[in-house]
Amino acid sequence: MNPIWETAVKIRAFDVDANNRLKVSTIFDYFQDAASNDAERRNFGYEVFIPMGLFWVLSWMKIECIDFPKFSDEVKIQTWGKKQYKLYSMRDYLLVNSDSKIICKGTSAWLLLDSKTLRPKILPELFPDIKMFESKDALTDLPRKLIPSRDNEIIYSSQIRYSDLDLNQHANNAKYIELMLDCYDVDFHKNHTLKTLTISFNSETKYGDNIQLRKGIEVSNSLTHFIEAKNLKSEKIVFQASLEWS
Repeated sequence: MNPIWETAVKIRAFDVDANNRLKVSTIFDYFQDAASNDAERRNFGYEVFIPMGLFWVLSWMKIECIDFPKFSDEVKIQTWGKKQYKLYSMRDYLLVNSDSKIICKGTSAWLLLDSKTLRPKILPELFPDIKMFESKDALTDLPRKLIPSRDNEIIYSSQIRYSDLDLNQHANNAKYIELMLDCYDVDFHKNHTLKTLTISFNSETKYGDNIQLRKGIEVSNSLTHFIEAKNLKSEKIVFQASLEWS
């Protein structure tokens, strides 16, 4: 079995933003969908694990954007399970254009949880025959704690709506990316492109929850920003992210 899952996609009109660049939230959707498909073909995906009382949670992710495809461009998404790191199952991604050039790299850390106890399980311990593709890296980064900026400004608050929910009845991770990028106005997006995004998903949100988004700017680099979202009902941090712009 090929350790790399690959699929081709033609960029649709609603996959791009107002500047005709593939949305960052769409990249997250592409990568997560590829991860799900690869897990299913290797028999440790949703269909196998739900009857076993297990489910996957995306805990951390980093992407590095080199270029952004446009409407009607054709791209390929590649993903592979890389290694076990502490409690995390690491998975990498590549987005490749029609000229076979890499235009986006990604790495992610997933937790396999018991649905009753919510305690993490170690994939290789449950399935000793699982093979990881440890010799290939898209990015070499590992999960790390993000340090908030000293001065964070409240940008806006938003309520989780029905259309934000996924099949687990929680707000989808890609929705958080949209909320995060809405912390910037039209002119900023017109004049800047995202270079890197590192995000930790800390707690879930459900229908009706209100979340507050705060943004801070690094003193040493005005194009490196920190954004976090707080659930105003539970008082928990929903996600924290570091963004570098060009």
